[in-house]
Amino acid sequence: MESLRNHILPVLRNMPAGPFRAPLLRAFANNEVEFATIEHGFRDLTSRRHDPEILRRFFASWSQTNNSAMTVAGISNRLTLKLHRGEPVLDPQYLLQSLVSLHRIIDEDLAVTHKILHSKMFHIMATDIVGDDAWLQNRYIDRSATDFKTWKDHMSLREPDIALGLLTTLVHEIYTHGEVEFILPLFRQWLIEHFHYSEEDTARPLRWIAVHCGGTEKNHFFHAVNTLDHYARAFEVNWDDYDLHGIAAQYLSRKAEVLRVLFPRDE
Repeated sequence: MESLRNHILPVLRNMPAGPFRAPLLRAFANNEVEFATIEHGFRDLTSRRHDPEILRRFFASWSQTNNSAMTVAGISNRLTLKLHRGEPVLDPQYLLQSLVSLHRIIDEDLAVTHKILHSKMFHIMATDIVGDDAWLQNRYIDRSATDFKTWKDHMSLREPDIALGLLTTLVHEIYTHGEVEFILPLFRQWLIEHFHYSEEDTARPLRWIAVHCGGTEKNHFFHAVNTLDHYARAFEVNWDDYDLHGIAAQYLSRKAEVLRVLFPRDE
C-alpha cells in the first residue's frame, strides 16, 4: 500500500550532504504513529461520500495547515526589516540571495508565474466537493487546526530568531510534497466512485492538488534549502545549534492531531 513517507524519504536520501539531511531523515523515517494517523485520516475521508457538515469541517480545518504563502511572505518582510532598521548583517549580498530563494517558494501560490491564485484553486476544490462555500465560516475550523496554525505562525513570525521560521518552512515544504503526492490518486478515485465525476471532470476540482505534484513542492523544498544556506552566510549561523529534528517532530505531531480529531480511529 502506498504511503506518504515513500514520497518524502527518497528526496531526503538523495539530497546533498549537509546539516539538514540527517535530522530530517531521522524525523521522517520515524514518527510511525503520526504518519499512520495522517494516512488513516485521508483514507477515511476518501472512503465514502460524507455528510456536507463533515466535509465543511475537513476543508476549513485542512486549509489552516497548508495554505502558507502569506507566512513565507511574512518571513521575507522580517528579513528586509533588518536592513530597513539598519541591523548588523555580516554579508548583505548573501541576505539578498536568501530572499531571492525564499521568494521562489511562493511564485506559484501568488500567481506570479501562473494565472490563478492557489487560494482560488483551493476554494474551487472545496466548494465543488462540499457543494457550497459555507466551509469558509470560522465555526468549521477545529481547535486542533487553529493550534497547528498558531504554532506554525509563531515559529515563522513571532520567534525572535528568524532561523526558526526558515527551518519550519523547510519542514513544511518537504512534508507537503509527500502529502499532495499521496492524496492525489485518493481524491481522484473518491470523486469518480462516490461523487460520480468522470476522469476528465476531476481535473477542475483537483487542480489545487495536481499543481503541487511532480516537481513543484520538491523544488520549493530545495529553494528553502538554498534560503537557509545563504542565510547562514549572511548571519554566520551554525545549523548544528538548532533542533531541526524536534521542529519536524512537532510539525508531524500537530498535523496528525488535526487528522485524528477529524477522522478518529475506531477503538
